[in-house]
Amino acid sequence: MIKPVMLAKGHFKPKDLSITISKSNRKIDPKIEDQLNNLWKEKERRAREKGQLIYNGLSYRLNSLKLREGKLFIDLGIIDFKTRECLLEAKDYYELTEEYWRKGGHTLAIVKTSDGKYLMVELSGKSMNKNKTDFLGGIIETEPPIKSGNDLFESLYRELGEEAFIKKEDISNCILEMVYITHSTDVGFYFEILLKITSDELENRFNNGIKEIDIKSLKIMSREDFIKELENHNSDKQFIVTQIEI
Repeated sequence: MIKPVMLAKGHFKPKDLSITISKSNRKIDPKIEDQLNNLWKEKERRAREKGQLIYNGLSYRLNSLKLREGKLFIDLGIIDFKTRECLLEAKDYYELTEEYWRKGGHTLAIVKTSDGKYLMVELSGKSMNKNKTDFLGGIIETEPPIKSGNDLFESLYRELGEEAFIKKEDISNCILEMVYITHSTDVGFYFEILLKITSDELENRFNNGIKEIDIKSLKIMSREDFIKELENHNSDKQFIVTQIEI
């Protein structure tokens, strides 16, 4: 594991992002790559035993990021889930330098309701996510494709709808606050969101909806309890505590 590393910080709207797609520039170490197929087979076996969801697909990774005059210039490549997941278990992966890292992209959001509550989700344990609770958000997949800043925001909005039944029209404000490398060498696109609806309205909608299999419940907290939750979590969330503005 590494310590989280800030790549860019600001108050970015879709118009402030310029996104391009290129071939992945991840450097390959043959000794690491040779381990991946066997590691994936073992992951599939463990998932079957536990009744967990596991599948291979395609997602975006960060090739490069530059901040110029208040705009983010983001170049994305593609990495498959198998490689993205198994690199972490490959012997000596964490001994590699940054150009070998997976840098898979994911969105995550601090979401505040109109009555001042903070939202997370409690997970069912049916997915590859090992956390018991987590932010709203998810892996940035290649379908639908990301071609613009607006597409990146839309990918987050889809996650909000699928995980917590938050509609786009429920959102009063959404800002991309920072991009950072996580403790597990992924890249987090961290958003802060204000909602127009109360926690009671959202909870009622959630309880009456058909939930994703990997979501157990919606966790609604005061700011104080929310901060404590993050401080007692992994190093990424402890890092984010120092960045919270809402």
